[in-house]
Amino acid sequence: MAEHDRILVGIDGGEGGRAAIRHAAERAGRSGAHLWLVHVIDLAIATGVFYPYGYAGLADQIREAGTTALEHAEKEAAEIVGPENVTSTLRDGGVVTELVHAAADSTMVVLGDERHHGLSRIVTGSVTGRVASRAPVPVVIVPAVWPDGQDARTVVVAVADCDASTELVVRALGEAVERGGGLVIVHAWEVPAIYYESTLGKLDAAGLAADARHQLMQTLERARQLVPNSAGVDAWIEVHRGQPAQVVMEAAKKAALLVIGRRGHAFPLRRLGGTGHALLRESGCPVEVVPPVAEAP
Repeated sequence: MAEHDRILVGIDGGEGGRAAIRHAAERAGRSGAHLWLVHVIDLAIATGVFYPYGYAGLADQIREAGTTALEHAEKEAAEIVGPENVTSTLRDGGVVTELVHAAADSTMVVLGDERHHGLSRIVTGSVTGRVASRAPVPVVIVPAVWPDGQDARTVVVAVADCDASTELVVRALGEAVERGGGLVIVHAWEVPAIYYESTLGKLDAAGLAADARHQLMQTLERARQLVPNSAGVDAWIEVHRGQPAQVVMEAAKKAALLVIGRRGHAFPLRRLGGTGHALLRESGCPVEVVPPVAEAP
């Protein structure tokens, strides 16, 4: 196994982490990758925020709890992919920083979602969103609860730029080939309400939709040329006017995977836009965030 031929799974000791293990194990079973379980202990927060005056034994207790969480996670993962395909690491430091650094030695990062009480988000911040915004490899966020009735094979890809998303569609098409399922390419557009009177009446909505569909068909054909065995994959193109996050969530509500891209031209620490963050927070299926091609190792 090559050093980078492994999937990093962030372990938090909760239901999200267990869902991440199951999803990562399923992908490892298809690709032959190794599972690398990582739990990060931020002692500065744990001992500084909750025990501002320090406590001699607190750090040791926190590390012991982290080690126990990793042991349980490693046992669960080993039952799925075999103990020879699982390793684990306990790290000290900032959670986001350590996971992003570890991502450089992986092919993918898989994290459980963070749909917990709002106050804990205020204290800890959104780890998933910040890791997905900065990691040099794709990051998959897995819902802790995945409703029944999901299609285990359909892949949905959300495209913002119809004419410059070939690599993103290639990624999603490759996933559809591996799963033996279909591909849905979704593009949504909307005019902000403030511009309705001055702009909307001048727009040829039907023409815009037809042009977007034509560009996406060309993008799909380019992607098929780059993905082996993709000629037989059924693909659908959906172009809708509406709030992008809502349109995409509706299209992906029963999908196996939603693939979205990260903007390459935005401020370095804010490369995942508002739509992307909304999808990570609300999507009912796993969401894979793909970094800009130039950043991929």
